[in-house]
Amino acid sequence: MFMRTFTVVLTLIVLGVASSCKKNETSYFPSVAFEQRVYLSNPSSFDLSVPGGWIYTDGGYKGLIIYRRYLNGGQDDFIALDRGCPTHYSESCATLKTTSDDLFAKCDCNNEKYLLFDGAPSEGASLGMRQYQVIRNGDVLYISN
Repeated sequence: MFMRTFTVVLTLIVLGVASSCKKNETSYFPSVAFEQRVYLSNPSSFDLSVPGGWIYTDGGYKGLIIYRRYLNGGQDDFIALDRGCPTHYSESCATLKTTSDDLFAKCDCNNEKYLLFDGAPSEGASLGMRQYQVIRNGDVLYISN
């Protein structure tokens, strides 16, 4: 009886581990070396002066969305997200656009949505958006891969 219980438990553990080990599809997302500077004092960056503000800018694979999360003066105030749709990045429809409520980025390929706050998958999405390093030095954001 002990051996049968042990075998069942071991099988369940192995199946649980195996089912949780999914291939990380974001590893296929193209890695593009770049460095970008965003000057917060520039009028084109005005929307980044308040939490929830965002701008499009160059850099990354299909461009960047820079999003202002907080207003505490730290590096974590901002997040830089690639505009390439995580699951359809090579298709012509795969450039993410922000929604009218300024809360999500949406992929036109299949209407997947992602939270701008952290790039997490939302409606219909299973993978998160590609994030890049943001370093804030005064009124300048340095963004790179």
